[in-house]
Amino acid sequence: MVKAVPKSSVDYATDNITVYRRPCPYGCLYCWAWRIPLFRSRIERGTYDPVQEAWKYAGMRQRRTIVVSFTNDPYPPYEKVFEKTRRVLEVLARNPRHRVLILTKNPMLALRDIDIFKKHPDMWLGTTVTSLQQTKWEPHAPDPKQRLEALKIAHEEGVKTWLSIEPIIPGVTYPEYIVFETLDYVDWYVLGAFNYAKRFGVSKAALKTWYEHHVVDAIETLKANNKPFFIKKELRKLLGDVE
Repeated sequence: MVKAVPKSSVDYATDNITVYRRPCPYGCLYCWAWRIPLFRSRIERGTYDPVQEAWKYAGMRQRRTIVVSFTNDPYPPYEKVFEKTRRVLEVLARNPRHRVLILTKNPMLALRDIDIFKKHPDMWLGTTVTSLQQTKWEPHAPDPKQRLEALKIAHEEGVKTWLSIEPIIPGVTYPEYIVFETLDYVDWYVLGAFNYAKRFGVSKAALKTWYEHHVVDAIETLKANNKPFFIKKELRKLLGDVE
């Protein structure tokens, strides 16, 4: 019996394939997946083979939007050895019906698979950026400037690119500046709130104040440049009717 494909908890996708289940090497302080014991346990207990999981989509007629992956980075340094993500993408590239969104803090390594991206009409390379500068929040992640440079290279090669600006952290994340700096080579944007902010001493009121100014400015820039974007539900709640 074929098991059902894993649904995604991300509101801009229908499905998620987690390639690696060991702790993420980038150690981002805001990451809920590995810092909260319950979520960490769920990830580590997963037993499915990601390549076999990808095969479930190969002949599927219904269009899906698949994230690779949201609960752990698909391009840790050891991907150079194991190439699990590459094998997952090779399988997903067999079915052009689906939209495949790769999300990684190491898009430089993902450029090794650009040949696969070019085979699929709707496979996107994306990265997460919370600041244009390196911060304490992402102690072991590649420099944001390197991440954005990788997106620029991919875009010049004809690959669709996307940028996840999240979490938007008060005093750290200026989404309007990030948008302005990346307009020439990013095709789609996702904006997300600082979930579990209270754990870091940031109040809901502080979030709302920051977002009503800086996120609104970012949205105005996106609209003025006809750039498609998606606001995640938690951020949308805080923005209220501002958008």
